[in-house]
Formats: sequence, structure tokens, C-alpha cells
Amino acid sequence: METAIYGRVSTEEQALEGYSIRGQVEKLKSYVSAKSWSIYDVYLDEGISGKNLTARPAITRMLEDIKAGHVKNVLIYKLDRLTRSVADLVYLIDLFKTYDCAFNSLSESIDTSTASGRMFVKIIGIFAEFERENIGERVRLGKERKAREGYTTACGFTSYGYQRKTGEKVQTVDPREADIVRRIFDMYVRQNMSLSRIAKTLNLEKIPSKTGVTWNSGGILTTLKNCNYIGLVRYSMDTPERYFEAEGKHEAIISEEIFREAQILIEKNKKAAPTKQPAERNYFAGLLYCELCGMKLKTHVAVRRANRAEHHFICSGRIPGVCSAKMVTARKVENAVIAYIAAMPGISAERMKEEQEAAAKRTAARIEELKEKMTVLDAKEQEMLDSYITDNATLAEYRGVKAKLDGEREKITAEMQILTPAKAHTHKDTMTRDDVVSCFKTDWQNYTNVEKRQFLLKYIRKITLVNRPVKGQHEGKCEITGIEFNV
Repeated sequence: METAIYGRVSTEEQALEGYSIRGQVEKLKSYVSAKSWSIYDVYLDEGISGKNLTARPAITRMLEDIKAGHVKNVLIYKLDRLTRSVADLVYLIDLFKTYDCAFNSLSESIDTSTASGRMFVKIIGIFAEFERENIGERVRLGKERKAREGYTTACGFTSYGYQRKTGEKVQTVDPREADIVRRIFDMYVRQNMSLSRIAKTLNLEKIPSKTGVTWNSGGILTTLKNCNYIGLVRYSMDTPERYFEAEGKHEAIISEEIFREAQILIEKNKKAAPTKQPAERNYFAGLLYCELCGMKLKTHVAVRRANRAEHHFICSGRIPGVCSAKMVTARKVENAVIAYIAAMPGISAERMKEEQEAAAKRTAARIEELKEKMTVLDAKEQEMLDSYITDNATLAEYRGVKAKLDGEREKITAEMQILTPAKAHTHKDTMTRDDVVSCFKTDWQNYTNVEKRQFLLKYIRKITLVNRPVKGQHEGKCEITGIEFNV
């Protein structure tokens, strides 16, 4: 087996402890002879520290020979001759494994061709991973403290609307970009424009994004959800369980009121809004469901007499023959909703409290169930780790199981984040269901089409209806069978 002998000694070690690199080499050559191996080359770093790998020419040359396939075995006198860094040791051992190169240490009796040698290397790897996680934890805590103190943690570039010069801890407002941010919120909240339409408007006006590229729906959504604009800093966007928002030291660009309204509309649009932004007079689009089959109603334009186009809603299941529901005009839908809400009795405070308490109990039970699942996943990972250490499982098997468990943990964490109350970044509406019903009864007829759409998206989740056939009538009678509120 082609063996590389590696030796190293620093100048300080030679002077103080009498280390002899020649003595190391002689003992290693004798060991090679006893094992009936062949020596490919001897690599010596004399008078060089073992703190890092980059400043050592001999080990660099040896690694190149390993990658080229010339060396299939590495022999050293002692582990600290190879490196004094656990992280570097794990890197080297991984590299050796990648290129099918064995590794042996004379003093520690490490031989990766034996079970005990492989176990030793795995234990070193576990401690190295622990060391890396500790370093990451210290970095994370530093960034977290910085965020809690109100300073931005952005490394690459600041949010659109802000700028920060090198060395400055607080971001400052970019007047030109800040005006665009205000326009974006106004177009979305006040003008009821879709994300794609806002992006198209900015692109037509040749307004570049922060990175100089064109705007898209994702970029507009990210802007609308960015709490930097109300004077807050956010931390750990990619890890929901660590996410928090803190009072920032920078200047706000928009008011909290318009930001809160934007968040409410974003949440409602996830469930209610159709793929395309509907015409202004189709403010019920995306909210209507068929009582007969449960499918969503879609908009349909029918041309009537005198070339007058009248907007209708038709059940999605009618075309494939799933449902026999009749088409209904938008005018009849609105009249039916007005009649339904007008007949709604007020909900007592007692009843509302009971419903809230029942919902809280269901949520708490689900959270406990998820915590138990998380405990089971942790136990499975520990079991697999034990199997890997004792050589009953390969590294690939361990990593595969760990990746699968991590994926399951992410799903559980995401659900727990949604269920957990009082999140720092939740913007809740203070309207009750009675308030919504009261507002509808008194103000609906005075709203513009855009205001009606905004009201529905904000407070109504689902409207179920049926268009019952009436003898002698073409369109039938529209009846609302239920309304689900967002509050």
C-alpha cells in the first residue's frame, strides 16, 4: 500500500522539548517496514506551527498527491503532528475517506482499517461538530443581542428604502427609495392593486429594485411584510422559533396603521383572492362557495340584451358535471348577503367568550401533541447516533435519517409557530364579529367597490350559497346558507 509519511515540528518545540523530526521519520519508516507497506514519499514541515493547514507546504503537497490517487495511506507519529485543530482533523479525515485513503497514528494506535480506529475517528467528528455548533451559537447570540439593541443585522445590503455606510451601526432613510415604499403600501392597501400589478407599474416606470433588477410579485410581498418600515428590526427570519422583532434605532418610513392593514390583507388574500385580480364590481370573487358540492364559485360574464354584459358567478363543479347549481348574478349575491347579515342576531359576549375558550383548549392540546412528537423525533435521532458511533450504521445512513427527522421537525415547528399565541410579529385586528356585522349593516351601501372588496377580504373568510330553481324564472333564487368571519 502506497504510504505517505508525514512529520512536523515547530521551532519552539525543537528548542524547548528537543523534538526531532528525524527521530519521528525513523520510527515511522520502521513501522512501514513491519507492516510490509511501501513508502510513496516523506512529507516534512520543519519549524512550522500546527495551528492551521494553509501555511504548511508539505501537507499541501501530500493532499494533492492523495487527490491524484498516488497515496492510499497516511502515517503520522502523533495526532498533534498532523494538526492541533479538531476541525482541521475532521476535515482531513473526511478528505482521506473521500479519496479512499487510510489513516494511521503510531503513538495513539489509530488505524482506520480497524473497528476501534473508526470509532475513535467518529468520536472526534462528534466533538468537532459540537465545537462548530458552539461557535455558531456564540455568533448567533452576538447577532441576537445586536438586534435586541435595535441595530440591523443585515450583512449584504439593507432593506429597500434604507442605506447604511460601512462602519455605521444604524441604517438611514434613502429619500428616493422611501417614496417608492410608501407608494407600494398605498397601491396595495388603498388602491386594492394586486402584487403583480404593482410590480408591473414600477417596472413600466423604470424603477429598479434594491439589486438593480426588475420587480416581481415576490419582491413586492417581501416589501409589504418588512417591519423595518415601522421602525422595528427583525431577527432570524429563517427560524420561526427564534424569530422576534425589536424596537429599532432607525427612522420609520410608514405608519403602523397602514402596515397592520397590509398584513391583514396579505393573510386574507392567501385564502380568498383568486389567481387574477377581479374587476372592481366583482368584489365577492374568491369568497363564494357552493352549498350543493362545496366547490368555489368563479366569475363569469354573460352578455344580455342590448349588448349589456352582466357579471355572474358559476360553480366550478358545474362544467365537469359534478354539480347542478344554477348560475347566479353578482347583483343577486349581494342582495342575498345583505339580507342574511341584516337578519343576523347579535352574538352575546358570553357566547363569544365560550367559543374563544374552547378554541384555546383545542390549540393547547394540539401544541402538547406536537411537543410529544418532537420528543419522539429527538429520541430517534439519538438512537441513530448511538448506532453510528458503535459502527452499526454508516455515516450515510445516519445523515439520511437525520435529514428526514429534521424535515419532520421543521413541519412541527412551523405548525407550533402558527398555533402559539402572542407572537411578536403578529398584527391582530381588534374588530369583533359583532363589530363587523354592525359595520356591514350601517356602512356597506356607502362603500365604493374598492372599499367593499377590502372589507370582504379583511373580515369575511367564506360565504356559502345556493341558487334554488324557481318555477317560471330563468335565474332562480339566491340564498346564503352560511358566512364564516375572519374575526
